[in-house]
Amino acid sequence: MTDEIARSATERPRVSRLAFSAIGAAMVLTSLNFSVSFVAFAEIAESFDASTTTVSWALTAFSITVGALIVPGGWAADRYGRARVFVAGLTVFLFGSGLVAIAPTVELLIAARVLQAAGAAFQSPAMLALMLDAFGPQRRATAVGITGGIGGIAAASGPAIGGALVENVGWRWTFAANLPIGLVILAALLVLLTFEDQSQDRHVPDLFGAVLIIGSVGGLILGIVQSDDWGYFDVRTLTALVCAATLGYALVRRSEHRQNPIINLNLLSIPSFRAGALLQLLVAGSFGGVFLAELAFLTDAWEYSLFEAGLIIAAIPAVAGPLTVASGRWADRFGHRRVLLPGMLTMAGAGLLLANVVGDLRALWTVWIPLNVLYSIGVGLAHAACQALAVSDVSERELGMGSAMSRISQEIGSALTAAVAITLLAQAANPVAGMQATMTMLVVLTMLGLPTAFRLPRSDTVTPCDSTATSS
Repeated sequence: MTDEIARSATERPRVSRLAFSAIGAAMVLTSLNFSVSFVAFAEIAESFDASTTTVSWALTAFSITVGALIVPGGWAADRYGRARVFVAGLTVFLFGSGLVAIAPTVELLIAARVLQAAGAAFQSPAMLALMLDAFGPQRRATAVGITGGIGGIAAASGPAIGGALVENVGWRWTFAANLPIGLVILAALLVLLTFEDQSQDRHVPDLFGAVLIIGSVGGLILGIVQSDDWGYFDVRTLTALVCAATLGYALVRRSEHRQNPIINLNLLSIPSFRAGALLQLLVAGSFGGVFLAELAFLTDAWEYSLFEAGLIIAAIPAVAGPLTVASGRWADRFGHRRVLLPGMLTMAGAGLLLANVVGDLRALWTVWIPLNVLYSIGVGLAHAACQALAVSDVSERELGMGSAMSRISQEIGSALTAAVAITLLAQAANPVAGMQATMTMLVVLTMLGLPTAFRLPRSDTVTPCDSTATSS
């Protein structure tokens, strides 16, 4: 099937490039959703008169659902055709966006966010495959680099766009705006994409295993998020944590005996995959909590508007996005260790400084911007290298599953750090203390990952990138 798609792209270069543009536009729309939802968080809580712990599920449920369904999404793309599943995933995402915009209660809002996440989970693996096919097998590095650049641009502009919409027309319009734009993109995709024949592979992934992932991670996050309201040793908190551990154990046991498990335990026998997945959990997954804490600090402590805070935070992905593209190639050429260690140490150093230097007094250009640029450099170096390390030794036959499982690790990390950050911010005596506690969490998580990064080989067996394959 892949050969047919690549051949079609070669035969129809103009159409494939137009399709590439439409796919990129859909990627921007989906990526914007991540940062916009964080920007709208406080306004959503206020409009429903709900606690921050309750509304936090609008954020964490999205990450949990994406993490649980991305592997079935990859299977569906291979089974039913990547173009078909991509269009179906985008359609579900847009439908969920509309439901978020009109949700009358916070419970229905959370349910609509889960629907959004389900669409994104099926859209994501199909999207990457289509982007690669649009450039053909000899220029895949170029396609991956452009994909990273598109994501960085979307993440950089998201806070400012979201802040402007929330302040001027309300948080509901930040999600409703997805519909007219998305429908135009959807119409273009229906015209431009070539819909492949369905595969004859009848194997179905372990969907009950996906339910176990949702239950296990959801129980863990529920115990963390509600611990402040319920109490650390309340029976409800302990029950949630015990259920999380029990379901996690059941997931591992089930995956040992399934032909197509949702978690391929054989991949855990690969040292580089174990190391990469762990670092994605600890390092790449920490960004959700940091993003939320910085936004809360800028608006509560320094009293910037949402739009202004969005512009300030945009410095992180604006610097990290382009650097991520380069760091992935550096990791291939010089080894993952040489990129990961400087990135992680830079992240930890920036987090330590932010926890100890930032205070009530505004110091945007003298303190905040320099330290966040430093943090952004660390993110740009470390995040791509974590992902590249996880799949570096995975066989081509299992590459889809390996990529999806490493993404699950990052989504779980993002959900957990966002949940912990919300708890820390709620418990803090003031915004400065909340910021300090969250940045301390970043430093601790990064330091926990350092021994794993130190044990990596000093240089991998790699070959320099072929210039013909990577040139634009």
